[in-house]
Amino acid sequence: MTNDVFSQAVRRANRRMTYSQMEAATWQVGGKEGSRSSAWWNNMANYKMDTPPAPKYLPGIAAVLGLNQRAVEELIAEQWYGVRSDDQIPERLQALVATLRGVDPEDIPLLQGLAQAFSAKYSSALTLESYESK
Repeated sequence: MTNDVFSQAVRRANRRMTYSQMEAATWQVGGKEGSRSSAWWNNMANYKMDTPPAPKYLPGIAAVLGLNQRAVEELIAEQWYGVRSDDQIPERLQALVATLRGVDPEDIPLLQGLAQAFSAKYSSALTLESYESK
């Protein structure tokens, strides 16, 4: 996990309600299938969860955290995937990313290797250029 923003939100909610109350609140919103146990809330507050909550739990979690569902999704993206809603693709790479969206998933490792090779080449060229300018 990168930044524990979701866990922090759970700890803030725990200041105003117990884990059992959190469980009850998710039960009210999502019923048995959409609820999270008090143990889950406790573990989440203490960083013990390696996987994010499934989408079916988000309405109840949003209610407990006092956030809309989109805000909960953004917390999940940041904590588990290291992606923030304000992250942007540099303008020089936007056309490339648009093209890559149409690539067969099986070809992604090949493209990653190719990109790493080009990155290493460019990095070496910059290093060489810095030595030559001295």
